[in-house]
Amino acid sequence: MEGPRGAKKSEFPKVIDLINKVFRTDRGHNPTMKEEFPILLVEENIDNIRVIVEDGVPVSDVNFVQRQILIENASIEVASIGAVCTHPDHRGKGYSSLILDDVEKKMYEDGVDMLLVSGTRSLYARRGCTQTKNFMKYTIEPKNIEMDLELREYNSSYLEDIMPMYNSAATRFYRSREDFEKLIESAVMPWGPFTYKRYVIFRENKLIGYVFMRIIEVNEKFGQVIECFGESEDIFKILSNLGKDLKLKNVFYMVNKEDKKNHLKSYSKCEEFFQEGTVKVINFTKLMKNLSPYFKQYLNSAEMKELKFYEENNEYIIEFKNEILKIKDIVILNKLLFEGTSAVNDALSNEFKHVLDMIFPMPFPWVANLNYQ
Repeated sequence: MEGPRGAKKSEFPKVIDLINKVFRTDRGHNPTMKEEFPILLVEENIDNIRVIVEDGVPVSDVNFVQRQILIENASIEVASIGAVCTHPDHRGKGYSSLILDDVEKKMYEDGVDMLLVSGTRSLYARRGCTQTKNFMKYTIEPKNIEMDLELREYNSSYLEDIMPMYNSAATRFYRSREDFEKLIESAVMPWGPFTYKRYVIFRENKLIGYVFMRIIEVNEKFGQVIECFGESEDIFKILSNLGKDLKLKNVFYMVNKEDKKNHLKSYSKCEEFFQEGTVKVINFTKLMKNLSPYFKQYLNSAEMKELKFYEENNEYIIEFKNEILKIKDIVILNKLLFEGTSAVNDALSNEFKHVLDMIFPMPFPWVANLNYQ
């Protein structure tokens, strides 16, 4: 066994073959993983493609890509893990866990604040990767609703109109133009039971929004919004009509609980829902420092001066004035950040709790959007 280590460029084709075997061809699908994930599975990201090699062949693989997420006025470093796999002949040896140890060490050294994982299986849960229920899931039933809106199929000529719409959101993945150009094509590549629809929205011949939707056909056919921009009532009408036109059973739309703009007023059903995949804090102290501009929007200077974050004796410490909150469990920490103070069992003074309630849960984008890697 050799590794865990970064893959070599000469090994890249074999890594892609392994990933396609596990996720596509062994399941009867075309080998399209490289095309679907052009930021994650690319030679320029080779040092973040971590492998174990046997007899000169990669047999286990964990991949991640580092990007920024903007939380209102703050920027944090996140790493998204995807396409984690081991060849069937080499499973049961703990290889994925070994590589994940290596990956988390590298992330810390590379300045990553937080880890996003596309999966929820026990491999990740054992490491403290946590499902967080910080979204509302809207169900929209198919219905023809009169509207003064026109939908047109997206093409690349609309990209420069869409980019400023996306960039106007206070909380989002930071996207370079190059990322946008790649993701808007690759993230909607059909495979297996998944196809995609991309539309731009016009009112009086003026482009005012867009909606990109995944169509899932397993027994019945559903729609799921992966990304959109527009007034909430317009989005509701569009999704209702699309559901009818595309003969869908329902359309699902996820909105972060802390989002102040995009929650629907009209819907068939609304329920609390988990963020896609799992999350884990990698560097608590650095994450809190990077979130400071966000905190300052809600806390006054006296409160900021009294609020401290640090790690000590394998505990995550939040201190306010003479009061100290010690968190031993990374799962509790993850839930505090994304679900709020209800995750903490410790008795807190009203003042301390109020300060934490002003900043947690923090807003966060739906990660299964175009940036899903």
